[in-house]
Amino acid sequence: MGREFAYKGKNTRPAYSGSLRQVSSVWWLAVILSGAAAALGADDPGTRALQQNQLQRQQQQDALQLRMQQQQGSVQYPPADARQQQAIRQLEADQQQRQQELHYRQGIEPSTAQPSDDAGTRRAKAQLEQDRANEQGQRQLLRYDSEAQQRAEQVRRQKSRGEIGPSQPD
Repeated sequence: MGREFAYKGKNTRPAYSGSLRQVSSVWWLAVILSGAAAALGADDPGTRALQQNQLQRQQQQDALQLRMQQQQGSVQYPPADARQQQAIRQLEADQQQRQQELHYRQGIEPSTAQPSDDAGTRRAKAQLEQDRANEQGQRQLLRYDSEAQQRAEQVRRQKSRGEIGPSQPD
């Protein structure tokens, strides 16, 4: 996500890069809160509810980040024709579907904490689960960004070979 673009002789970052920093700040806040929640006890219903809420917030942030990436890609690399526009829409729909499936799996995965675990072990397992969910979401978003870059490279190659003309409104 460290891509830079030349604009009027100046290097600029994509518009969503500032938002990514905000998401990162929110993630650290969630980590701190999850540590505090885990300290209260993983078997406490209030703690479980807090952890579930944190997971939902992280998933909402991932969904927003995906929408921002998709919007940024459509602005930077507009489709050249209706066929390409349909392919982009299908890719975006597939990405959203895969993200929803990941979020569903994260929500139904049973906790690894066992009743026989002591409080420290339950805290550690709760933190590992939260970290795993965050890493899964971030890996998925990076894959989606890579797919968008591949799509843009494909469009660039097609334009350079003259296979498609300049973008025209549909």
